[in-house]
Amino acid sequence: MPRSGHQRLVGRDRELAVLRSAFEATAAGRGAFLVFHGQFGSGKSLLLHTAAEEAERRGMAVSSARVARLDRHSAMAPLLAVLRAGPRPVINPVQAESLAALADRPTHWGRLIDLLRRLIEQRAAHSPMVIVLDDLQWADELTVAALETLLPRLADAPALWLASYADFPVARPARGALDRLLTSHAEVVRLSPVDEAAAAELGARLLGCARPEDVRRLTSAAGGSPFLVDCLVQLLREEGRVRSEEDGTVRVVGRHLPAGLGRATAPVVSGLSQQTHDLLQVGAVLGRQFSLRQAAALTGRSTMELATAAQEAAAAGLLEDDGVAFRHRSPLVHLAVYGSLLGPVRRALHSEAARLCVSEGRPCPETLAHLILAGAEEDLEEGVARLKWLERNDESVPTREQEELARALLERLRLYEPLSAAPVTTAVQLFLTAGRTAEARHLLDAALAAAGWETEAEAEAFAELLEVLLQLSGARHALRHLRRARKGARPPVSHQAWLMVLEARCLLAYSAGDPGRAAALSWTAVSLARRAGDQASVVLGTAVLSLCARHTGDIAESLRLAGEAVAHGPVDTQRSLGWGSLWLSLTLCLAGRPLDAAEVLEAWRDGAGAGDRVWTAPRWHIAKSLQLWHSGRLEEAAREAHAGLEASARLADPAARTFLLGVLALVTTVRGDLETAAGHVAALSSTAHTALPGLTGTLYAFVTALRLDAAGDPGSAMRQLGTVWSALDLHLWFLTADPMILPHMVRIALRAGAGERAAEAVAVARRLARRNPGVTPLVGAALHAHGLYRGLAAPLHRAVRVFRTGSHPLALASALEDAAAVTQAQGDLVRATEMLQEAQRVYVASGAGLGAERVRRRLRSAQGRISEAAATDGVQALPGSPAPAARPAAQDPAHTSADWDSLTPSEIRVVRLVAEGLTNRETAQRLAVSAHTVDSHLRRAFAKLGVSRRVELARYVLAHGTSGQVPAHSPK
Repeated sequence: MPRSGHQRLVGRDRELAVLRSAFEATAAGRGAFLVFHGQFGSGKSLLLHTAAEEAERRGMAVSSARVARLDRHSAMAPLLAVLRAGPRPVINPVQAESLAALADRPTHWGRLIDLLRRLIEQRAAHSPMVIVLDDLQWADELTVAALETLLPRLADAPALWLASYADFPVARPARGALDRLLTSHAEVVRLSPVDEAAAAELGARLLGCARPEDVRRLTSAAGGSPFLVDCLVQLLREEGRVRSEEDGTVRVVGRHLPAGLGRATAPVVSGLSQQTHDLLQVGAVLGRQFSLRQAAALTGRSTMELATAAQEAAAAGLLEDDGVAFRHRSPLVHLAVYGSLLGPVRRALHSEAARLCVSEGRPCPETLAHLILAGAEEDLEEGVARLKWLERNDESVPTREQEELARALLERLRLYEPLSAAPVTTAVQLFLTAGRTAEARHLLDAALAAAGWETEAEAEAFAELLEVLLQLSGARHALRHLRRARKGARPPVSHQAWLMVLEARCLLAYSAGDPGRAAALSWTAVSLARRAGDQASVVLGTAVLSLCARHTGDIAESLRLAGEAVAHGPVDTQRSLGWGSLWLSLTLCLAGRPLDAAEVLEAWRDGAGAGDRVWTAPRWHIAKSLQLWHSGRLEEAAREAHAGLEASARLADPAARTFLLGVLALVTTVRGDLETAAGHVAALSSTAHTALPGLTGTLYAFVTALRLDAAGDPGSAMRQLGTVWSALDLHLWFLTADPMILPHMVRIALRAGAGERAAEAVAVARRLARRNPGVTPLVGAALHAHGLYRGLAAPLHRAVRVFRTGSHPLALASALEDAAAVTQAQGDLVRATEMLQEAQRVYVASGAGLGAERVRRRLRSAQGRISEAAATDGVQALPGSPAPAARPAAQDPAHTSADWDSLTPSEIRVVRLVAEGLTNRETAQRLAVSAHTVDSHLRRAFAKLGVSRRVELARYVLAHGTSGQVPAHSPK
């Protein structure tokens, strides 16, 4: 046999033997009609092509034609077309037109057949001939009738007729005539799917010297269909995924099937009836295997109505009958049909399929997979309910099913979405919401273990799953998966930067004491991303570099890099699930720019989709609560932290929970609620073993020390900070997080009599300030710590001036308080009292009850001394100073007209609208200004009036309703 067509013809030795016998008989002068019968993709056309090549090699005249679907509407068009084909045709174009005219006249039928017989005999007299008709099932009735008449008359002519046909479509006008023709005059050779060995041989021939595992993956997807194997190789080549290695071998890049699978099944699917289309699509949603009863339940039709459709799909070679149910012939066919469904239709069918599974008592993984792929909120709620039911009724569910739930669910999801990360991510969310954290991690780990990253689609899914794993504090496991994947192959250039940034984040999270490796990897990632035009990875890589610089104490460089990242544009929240925006906002807060941080957070929230918000919620609340803390809005910070705790509970996110508990412990301590703070510290200590290395211990130590110091036990506070004191340089990332941390540590050390420790903290603060002279919070913190340690008024007064230029009210109030203490010790009671009054106003406006109460006591003491000095020396007391026993000014508006008169016209406009019950945003809209402007005016008004709540503000407005009238603002 010739080798060009035979190159792809495998597993057909029997059929080739039959062809050789037919050629020999034809050469001996005997005619025959040989028909190959098989399903779609069984290799019928390839076999005919190979036969035509062999006939030409033997010197026979060959005429070939493929019958098209439309030919069934043209009288004798297939027969006349094949007789005109080939280098030595039986009829010429003029004869073809004459014969076509006769075909339209039934009275000339006999004459037509006689003419055709004579013409074929004349041509065969010169040399034996082979006439090939492919897809004979589409022939019109006259062609079939003509063949039925001609073949017996040409039995002694050296003419071999070769044809192929399939049992598809089931119902057609010429079916009966074709059956009679085949029964009476044809030798029918039935083609079955090739066996596994033959399919592997075909795959190896098409790919070249390929790896056995690549060939096996290819042939198993095609289900033994030579046509589908051929299509798969073509599609893979078009995607550039068949690559030659230096050693001469050929490798298929990526483990997933190529896109465009619909092209492989289009030749047969396009000829299906609408009812068969519907059956196949519903069956694709039900899975690789389904029953007619299930399909009937989803389509609303009876099983009898679907029986014909099922028969047609089986005849077309798309479905197989396994004796119990129908099965898609191969994974390729299943995915091709499933991919043809529109998204909304697919999701609706999955939702219906889930209800069907519940009513039939199908295994839980099958039901959950349908609910996940349906994706609607009510479907996901039902999925959580099913998981909780499974936990409550574990005795009624087989133990094996419970143990393998995550694995079975992953396998089920991969039937439909073999590559996408979205279904796995949703499944993880479902498990977490149902409180099944271990299974969520197992599912994610199994998905990553089976994932590759050789193609762009694989790398995208791999990175998305890693992002989710990092959200669940899985830095160590993420590093393991990254290193495992790297051993196999290199990721595509388009995703190398993103994956490098992910590895740098893992290194930074898992080994925070060694940021050098993470920084080196991030620099490489940013360089790669710039060359590849990957703007999102440039931003994320720059954010990691900013964080690395912060870990080393180079805060100026950290701020520069953060500004560079912000300048590049908003962070892609889908890339990092909000991680980049979180750290950028925290860095901006450190720089004393909480309003800029608020803008980053708003852009983060606006840019996140509904699904992303679920994952980003805990991180967003962390960042927002810290931004509010730096802005001196403690009550709102506490609300955000509580909301974040609820979100982290839904996702079982221990790292976020730890951080938020630390924030709450800090905020409640500063607000003066020490009992609640103790509860948060206790909860924080109980989660210490589940969170990130370094972060938990440091947070726990500091907030506990703060609470103990507030309770009057600085010695215990010092012991809590022992780990931090022993390695201050390893905790620079924490010590620079807030300008009050180092002064607080100095204060605790001095109260505990640990002067050496206080000196160490001062040295670190001053070193950080010298290294970062342009970072206002660090400069202020160094002056504050130094003045506090030395008891010097000058550096403390300078710290106050520095903090007045920034945006951290609590740091300003703390510096004022300590400056007042030193100033008072030097005998300047009046200036000390003024500082304490300013500190109290800031504390009250921020809701810092602990500091406000402490300053209130000091004020009473200072003002008492001023009164005594005035009485002794005959000097008037400090103007505006209340008597020591008087209640705070904020409680009596009648005595605070001076404070009210200190408000600017803009502040009065804002105050009046807020007192009417408008929100900050509504006030901004009314006055045609930004929300940040309103927020700034309101905070200044709170500080000037010495109030902390809007109710107190409303009392001021009522008390001074006729004073200081300012006309309402009218936008231009």
